[in-house]
Amino acid sequence: MLRHLTAVLLCGTLLGLAGMPAHAEDQVSYLLTVSSKGDLATVKSLLDSGVNPNTKDADGITALMYATRKDKADVALALLQKGADVNAKDAGGWTALMLAAKKNFVATAKVLLDHGADAKVRDESGWSALGMAATSGYHEMVALLVQHGIDPSSKSDDGRSILMYAARNGDIETIKTLLAQGADIAARDRFGLTALIYAAREGNVDAVTLLLGSGAKIDDQDKTKWTALSWAVKKSQTEVARALIEKGADVNHRDSEGTPILQYAVSDGNVDMVKLLLASGADVKVRDQYGLTALVYALKGKKPEIVQLIKDAGGSY
Repeated sequence: MLRHLTAVLLCGTLLGLAGMPAHAEDQVSYLLTVSSKGDLATVKSLLDSGVNPNTKDADGITALMYATRKDKADVALALLQKGADVNAKDAGGWTALMLAAKKNFVATAKVLLDHGADAKVRDESGWSALGMAATSGYHEMVALLVQHGIDPSSKSDDGRSILMYAARNGDIETIKTLLAQGADIAARDRFGLTALIYAAREGNVDAVTLLLGSGAKIDDQDKTKWTALSWAVKKSQTEVARALIEKGADVNHRDSEGTPILQYAVSDGNVDMVKLLLASGADVKVRDQYGLTALVYALKGKKPEIVQLIKDAGGSY
């Protein structure tokens, strides 16, 4: 009897010193707490006592995810070594690797990848770890994922490549990383837009220059035959338009309906853009699909300054 009482007291003391709940059910939820806090010693004690390493909360968030969310790489490693599922998903379809990629926790991501994390997995919205890292501008994370065999030309469910997202965001370092890893610079989304067109549309001059210097075709067209310059003019991205024109973009290009680029600028009332196009050789007498010239557009838009610019350039009805 005395021996039994001594054993019970010793067990209780050890548990108390470790700060662990005595009941197995409490220990399960406690694993989530200490994993989040990075309490490696207690995590190991719980795992050694038989607590399931794949313990999760009501939202499907596992102990590994709790550790990952706080960038506790050592705790993540301990859980994985005890059999934690590296590719487990929470209720939203997120994995631990996605959490690491979204927050740019490179050290923890390395641990996950070294233990078989699948970066190709997508959440319920169609996002992958690579997409999350690229759209957040985490070029080191992007490089890490690509180095672990992830296709640098991979696309999201809407058909946009990771390079397109980086170009749209003007994220130069990520663009460089993706191109260095072999990303397809000519890839198109479901509308036919390229990375260059995305960069031009958003006014990212440095991205446009980088992509052109890396082999992007300046007069590639989307499905409506809009070029990067067409988009730059339509979106009033004057500096991008200037950069494209300096690299040889066609200032007299027409879209699928036959509308010339100059008419876009006139219609939008963009004086600086009209000046740029005229100075770059835009044909002031060219007509759209309805036979309307730039001067007619200017008169319809009641833009006296643009009307005068067109007339001075030799425009007519």
